[in-house]
Amino acid sequence: MISFADALALIDATVRPLRAESRELARATRTSTATNIESAADVPPFANAAMDGFALRAADTIGARPDAPAHLDIIGIVAAGDPPGIAPPPGAAAEIMTGAPIPTGCDAVIQIERVETEQDGTGCSLRITVSEAVSAGNNVRAAGEDFVRGQPVLDAGTLIEPHDVMALAATGSDRIDCRGVPRIAVITTGSELSEHVTPDDTGTIRDSNGPYLESFIEHIGASVSRRLRVGDRPNELRAAIETCREAADVILTTGGVSAGRYDLIPDAITRAGGEIVFHKVAIRPGKPVLFARLAGGKLMFGLPGNPIAAAVGLRFFVMPALRRLQGLRPERFHAAVSADRIHKRAGLSFFGKARASVDADGRLRVHLLPGQESFKIQPLTESNCWAIVPEGPEVVEPGDLVRIAPLYPTGFLQD
Repeated sequence: MISFADALALIDATVRPLRAESRELARATRTSTATNIESAADVPPFANAAMDGFALRAADTIGARPDAPAHLDIIGIVAAGDPPGIAPPPGAAAEIMTGAPIPTGCDAVIQIERVETEQDGTGCSLRITVSEAVSAGNNVRAAGEDFVRGQPVLDAGTLIEPHDVMALAATGSDRIDCRGVPRIAVITTGSELSEHVTPDDTGTIRDSNGPYLESFIEHIGASVSRRLRVGDRPNELRAAIETCREAADVILTTGGVSAGRYDLIPDAITRAGGEIVFHKVAIRPGKPVLFARLAGGKLMFGLPGNPIAAAVGLRFFVMPALRRLQGLRPERFHAAVSADRIHKRAGLSFFGKARASVDADGRLRVHLLPGQESFKIQPLTESNCWAIVPEGPEVVEPGDLVRIAPLYPTGFLQD
């Protein structure tokens, strides 16, 4: 049995990022960047108006005040999408719309609400009266103010979210090199499992692990390539693994990894020519978790059958492997003040169903929920995080710091 830290180190040493591929930007969300991406253009590409109003020279308004205003003739209108063809001479201005290019010679925009306007019979502006001095750059978005050509936009190893797509589209990236989405196959094992259970089905239970794993995988943006359920029959299990191997980067199984007569996963791996990297980790729940590399390099995780043990294995072992496949940095979990006294075995890392909140002093506090047994699902429905206590202490006192992990990976407060 190895420590949690050693298990993570073995995962990191075993897993290699997926091959990079070129994708259209519209298909890049939830993939990760394989290279650094720089801006292909200045954004904005030209100086433009931040407000509807009048483009003018700031120098023409020096000293303007209500009892001594400046009067500027209007020589035309510039709308968004127009070329910057107008060039007002000194002492003149141009009406301008938001997003329109700043006319040659102008360096400021005054809002339409801050001037008095003289108009002709058709509503066209002829002249404005300006009663305040306007600073150069007022209401002007400078060329390159957001991004400059060649400026870094995203580093390699960034999970692309919709806001990243906005930046990539604005800076001229139509295609990007990214890591593919991991393909995951799910095999739930156990002759007692059934998709539908009636009162007459004595000895059978509903399969909750399969739907949970599939839902979690889809929630994080990975792909479920196969989902199978097999009984406690060695030949059936080996056939399922063989079926999934060609269609997946990672195979997940639940059940069959402990030490009983029908715990068939370790033997199925070795008979298929695979290598068990580790089996059993000093954690609670989920100690029997298994990690293997199959012939051909495909990865396999054997998760325990109890639902919370499977959830811990997925969150804290499979997720680091998936991030490694995508070339992402390891997650960083955050400290919180424990609201409870927590008892645990000294030699085990503990992962508890928990709920975190911010107290009146702005401190993050975490409360361990009752019902920590690995078969109890109901407390997980009330959780918003996992409380993590490392191997060392047997007791965590109220007020001590523990680490917490969100139920699902998030970019919030990550490096």
